[in-house]
Amino acid sequence: MRWSEEYATGIERVDEQHKTIFQMADDFRAALEEGGGKETYGLLLDFLDRYCRSHFRFEERCMDDYQCPMARKNKEDHERFADVLSGFRQRYAVNGFDRAEACTLMDTIDRWLAEHICGVDMHLKHCAKTA
Repeated sequence: MRWSEEYATGIERVDEQHKTIFQMADDFRAALEEGGGKETYGLLLDFLDRYCRSHFRFEERCMDDYQCPMARKNKEDHERFADVLSGFRQRYAVNGFDRAEACTLMDTIDRWLAEHICGVDMHLKHCAKTA
C-alpha cells in the first residue's frame, strides 16, 4: 500500500508520520518478498510499538486541540490496534518468526491504514480548516 494525497489530513506533522508508517510497511513487505523477513520482523515489531505510542499520542492531542468529534473513536481505535499489535509481539516472543504471521500483520496494517486514516483521521482535515 502506498501513500497518496487522499490520505492527507492537512496537518503536516500527522501526514509526515503517516507517510513514515506507509514507507515502513512497504519496506518490510519488500524484505519479506526478498526472503529477509526473519531478520527484520522483530525490528518491525519494535518500530511499530514505538511509532504507535508516539504517533497515537500526538494525533490524539491534535484531535483534542481541534475539538474533533471523532476524538473518542480515534482513541478507541488506537487502543484496539495497540492490543492487536501486542498480540503479534507476544506470538513472536513465544514462536519466533513465522512468515504467515508476518504476512497477516502486513495485511492488518494495510487494512488499518486504509480504514482508520480514511474513516477517522480525515476528520482532522475539516476540523483544522474551521479552527
